[in-house]
Amino acid sequence: MIRYKLALFLVVGCIVTVRCFSQEVIVNAFVQNKKAGPGSDTIYYDFDRSLAWQDFKGAPDNNHFGGAVTASGFAFDSQMNFDGRVIHLDIGVYTFFSKNDSWKKPQINSGYHLLHEQHHFDITRLGSQRFIREVIKARFTRQNYATLLASIFDKVYMENQSIQSQYDRETNHSLNVDKQLEWNTRIAAEIQQLKAGTVTTAK
Repeated sequence: MIRYKLALFLVVGCIVTVRCFSQEVIVNAFVQNKKAGPGSDTIYYDFDRSLAWQDFKGAPDNNHFGGAVTASGFAFDSQMNFDGRVIHLDIGVYTFFSKNDSWKKPQINSGYHLLHEQHHFDITRLGSQRFIREVIKARFTRQNYATLLASIFDKVYMENQSIQSQYDRETNHSLNVDKQLEWNTRIAAEIQQLKAGTVTTAK
């Protein structure tokens, strides 16, 4: 499992207003509905579009112990506008999968193993939602927004890396069937909550 760290604008989700001294900061954090063009290397996360083995276009690493690798990440675009009275901070977040950096070995073709890789992508999506939640809770000012935003991103990114590692460790990269089935149930439930618009802790 490879994770990309990418700090990179976006449309609507959660709006929170905070006051810093006399200056009002309105934060709009949302999931960007990006669409990849024909022939693109990128797949943007879509609840209705699961990964398929043909999406794994990278050359397999025969020295790697795993049978497949999912290269996914989340990123954001941000923009600040000041109308003379109120600061508007827009933060758009998206989750993506890189076809050319994801690979599988020839003998890996089962739906069982594909679901394991799909869940790496799902965990990445849950991480992007956690990032949105942390942004909403933050206290931004005109002076601190850039450094604070980067700091939140780094924190959530590291937490997501830890969850990805825990997933592989507990399932033994899908070889522990009982643990894999436990994680399948857990991740499916959290993704369903997310799809239904229910706040999830993604832990």
